[in-house]
Amino acid sequence: MSKIRHEWYQTEGEVVVSVFIRNVKEEDLKVELQERSLSLSVHLPTGSDVVFDLDPLAHAVDVSASSHRVLQPKIELKLKKKEGGVKWNKLEGEDESIVKMGQATEEKVDHSYPSSSRKRHNWDDIVKQSAKEDEALAEELRKNPNAGGDKALNELFQKLYADATDDQRRAMIKSYQESNGTALSTDWKDVSKRKVETRPPDSMVARKWEQ
Repeated sequence: MSKIRHEWYQTEGEVVVSVFIRNVKEEDLKVELQERSLSLSVHLPTGSDVVFDLDPLAHAVDVSASSHRVLQPKIELKLKKKEGGVKWNKLEGEDESIVKMGQATEEKVDHSYPSSSRKRHNWDDIVKQSAKEDEALAEELRKNPNAGGDKALNELFQKLYADATDDQRRAMIKSYQESNGTALSTDWKDVSKRKVETRPPDSMVARKWEQ
């Protein structure tokens, strides 16, 4: 197992791996993905390379349907499971057990996904807490646009967008555009069914532009 700090979690269709190497430029990153192995290398300004390898992966992945993206604090890789629905009991090494994630018991599922960290994380709680904090900040900026100015609003939007899923990104764009920049939602199930109305700050009134 690579010594570089990394964490991972899984859904029925994919395994998401986060490799924590900061401030990587896309042109300095090389990713080699095969059905049962992953290797990435980062070329440093010093001339040396940082290498992260997973070989063998616990199960096969669909190389053509997998992807990666470079974020400021990490590199995120989305590995499409070759056999959807199969639970990976570990990320690297032989995993002979074939258990469908849908075969879980009716007991509450503990989403403390395996990771390289010794500290157990409950990802459901982390996601919920992060969402609450972001929504609270967005609401404060909506009520008081001068609380931090445009720079703060842009930084918030960039932070949310970088860490969002595809559905959350669609929700953010739709809600922001339809509300004329006065509302921001990450709930695609909600905003996909309706038009997001303009919500001006409490001290202002929305008016249509007249030529």
